[in-house]
Amino acid sequence: MTFDLVVIGSGPGGYKAAITAAHLGAKVALIEKDQAGGTCLNQGCIPKKTLLHLASLIENCNDLQSHGLVGAARGDFNAAMRHKNEVVAGIRDNFSVWLKRLGVQIFLGEGRLVDSHNVEVAPSRFANPVTRAEEDLLVSDARTIETRRIIIATGSTPKNLPQCPVDGRIVLNSRDFMFNLDRLPETVLCVGGGAIGVELGYFLHQFGARVRIVEKSERLLNQARISERASNMLERKFRRIGIAVDKELTVTEVRAGAESAEASFSDGTTGQYDCVLVAVGRQPMTEGLGLEHLGIVTTVDGFVHTSEYLETSVPDVYAIGDVKPGPMTANAALHDAKIAAANAVKGNHLHSNYFKVPVVINSALEIAAVGLTEEQAEEAGFESDVARSNLGGSGKARAHHDTEGFIEVVHDAETGQLLGGCIVGPEAGEQIHMMAAACQSSRGLWFFKDMNYSHPSWCEELETAIDPYTAAFAKSEKTIFRPGILAEYE
Repeated sequence: MTFDLVVIGSGPGGYKAAITAAHLGAKVALIEKDQAGGTCLNQGCIPKKTLLHLASLIENCNDLQSHGLVGAARGDFNAAMRHKNEVVAGIRDNFSVWLKRLGVQIFLGEGRLVDSHNVEVAPSRFANPVTRAEEDLLVSDARTIETRRIIIATGSTPKNLPQCPVDGRIVLNSRDFMFNLDRLPETVLCVGGGAIGVELGYFLHQFGARVRIVEKSERLLNQARISERASNMLERKFRRIGIAVDKELTVTEVRAGAESAEASFSDGTTGQYDCVLVAVGRQPMTEGLGLEHLGIVTTVDGFVHTSEYLETSVPDVYAIGDVKPGPMTANAALHDAKIAAANAVKGNHLHSNYFKVPVVINSALEIAAVGLTEEQAEEAGFESDVARSNLGGSGKARAHHDTEGFIEVVHDAETGQLLGGCIVGPEAGEQIHMMAAACQSSRGLWFFKDMNYSHPSWCEELETAIDPYTAAFAKSEKTIFRPGILAEYE
């Protein structure tokens, strides 16, 4: 059995790589050792977005009391979790059918690299039941698949914290949360104020839990792509709605009991909680792949080292998504997938560039960013400036009674070159695509002036933000370099 490409792992990176290669005319095999769709579908993006949509609806309905709606909305935690399971199951039921229609052959089993052109697939011990559509895809005995190229897309798993040993019942990681949590805890400690902590913490709060988030750094969402202004606005809203936030504080020990856990903190205090969510990041999942056997180079943290083409140290073997260094998001994995699949089928010609990839946080505020932040632009040598617009002046925001948020457009003060931006507020994750398109447009900052907008709309605030700056450039005698920072990138 010979293929042009074998992809190991069926998360966003894996299935997108398989589809991309199939569209390019390649004969593709996709191997998955657990649930089809990977972390994103089963315990990450999809179930999380489903729950957070319900949480935001509760907030929106209650904010509109006395503005035309009558009767407070409240959450039913168990019904929400059942709904989440139904959404996931509905997608998984069609996952294999969809890929098979595209000509991708799926093997449900455990893949291991024999060499750079052969992959062994053995029966896998599934932790969760397979769907009816997946039963015919189960590998019953070991076999070897020959292939021209291989893409490793095995993803990641929640990172452990020694002082917070996870028991899957009281002390949970994000996987346990999605699979094991069967009741709404009254009190919750979120260890970590990154994306998972602020998103699941918000969901639990909206459904009635008392939530405390503890973050060891100086701010929530302490990552390079999220501006400090956005983090501060989210923190202020958390405090206003009743979510406790403690920064520059660490958990020194968690002791789980029969019904609750006691946590000790670096300031000498302690607390009792019905549930502790450990959300301190993720680590690559490479065990059993045979990387050492092939001599594939990994970093000290266990990530697979790749070139700019996403090829590993062994020719014809590529790695994408969480298993390699870079942003550990589904968005980044999808970006990687298109790059690696095209390079594997057509030869190395595309480069990865994560500044093209939007970062989106769904919480008490929706936050999205793309390109360079103001600080990153200055470090890169630009004379950065930021055009801003607050949602308080937006007609749509006022109509929706939802004016908390802003738009930032980062550009070069000397030339007007568009460098990136951040959006905070309703539908930020959708609006950010306009920003990303502008960053890749030959018109750059003037992309927003070229557009014609519906009114009232969220996106028209992008033009509102940059109007004073484009007007000033038009009146000046400066030499204007119009393109976005990514317009000529290949």
